[in-house]
Amino acid sequence: MLETITSPIDVPRAHLDPITTLSEKLSVFSLALMRPLRQETIVLCCDKLQRGVGIFAFDSKLKLTEIIDRIIGTAINIESVAEIKICTSRAGNGQESTDKSQFIFAKNRCLDAGIDLSEWFLVASGDVYALSS
Repeated sequence: MLETITSPIDVPRAHLDPITTLSEKLSVFSLALMRPLRQETIVLCCDKLQRGVGIFAFDSKLKLTEIIDRIIGTAINIESVAEIKICTSRAGNGQESTDKSQFIFAKNRCLDAGIDLSEWFLVASGDVYALSS
């Protein structure tokens, strides 16, 4: 079992429960993350009431700035998406010096498409980082 994010006890229900707390967000991501950790990006799509309306994964070593257009293209096809939250796992790697600029670029691309990229989390090296703060 992944030590960084433990198995959730109470997971928000899709289309019903808002996903607002850090614990709720990480519990949803923990269900989607592959174990053992590998390079992947999980995207949680939420409506304007912050309820989960879709989740999908990209199994890729590409940087966020290189896959954001694919993320947007997939998210806009899910009905009622207002915002997305992203969780990236990096097997054995922690934060990178370009993470902040990648988030700003990706957030602006999403805003241009009418979607709010509200948060980006990184799961790596036995820790969880909030890259969007």
